Amino acid sequence: MLGAVSFPGVVEMGDRTGWEIQPRRPWVPEEIGVDHWEPLLVSADRIAASFTDTRGGIGRTFFLDLDSGETVSVTSPAPTGRKAIAGPGQFLIGSQGYGAFTTGRFGRDGAETARWASHGAMLVDKNGSASGPELENRLPSRSCFRRLAPDNSLVDGPALTGYYTSYPAMDCEGTAVFWRDGKLLAVDTDLAGHELFAMDDSRAVIGRALLLDEGIVAISLDNEVLVFRTPLGPLAEGPWPCGEANLQGNPLLS
Repeated sequence: MLGAVSFPGVVEMGDRTGWEIQPRRPWVPEEIGVDHWEPLLVSADRIAASFTDTRGGIGRTFFLDLDSGETVSVTSPAPTGRKAIAGPGQFLIGSQGYGAFTTGRFGRDGAETARWASHGAMLVDKNGSASGPELENRLPSRSCFRRLAPDNSLVDGPALTGYYTSYPAMDCEGTAVFWRDGKLLAVDTDLAGHELFAMDDSRAVIGRALLLDEGIVAISLDNEVLVFRTPLGPLAEGPWPCGEANLQGNPLLS
């Protein structure tokens, strides 16, 4: 399915390299699985299905026609990352690892129309603007809340401490809410950060932030569910997050 894959950041050392570290030659994966992050997204008449080399972490996303099942396009092999619906038949495909830290926007024809030097859990508002907390795989954190500008540049929001992050939700006013580093954080449309709650907690197993009625936010932390009453409005009716805080899957709201 994936065919031979490769990526510049993947290296190898062995007999054929004279025991020197060299870029790995293209290889055929021995084991293929569905991608860990957002493996299947459906928007309008398009499907984004992602598969990965389970040993090497290099994957591809296949864009399919919803009616016929035919492949419209496929991304080049790259480290896998977070993904999101960006609009009718459009998707954000992230890549992180082996030196990659990017997000690409792909149109209905499967062609890449934009690329940013950032990767994270992105939300897309009703105007098609994407933003979210970066998820760089390092400590101490250099991540911040970012907006992906139309000209492929990045607009900086507040800096983010810590590492483990819930997938955010967005209310109707464009304010994002998520859990990170023991804090319930909100970032408004002006990219101003607000700390809604804080405690000493570094648990690594964190679920999606669910924005429910009357500003209630629910987040799972390991074996607990925390529920907060906040001043946030109803869930945004943008392409992502999806209807009813994604409790009913991920079709695009019409």
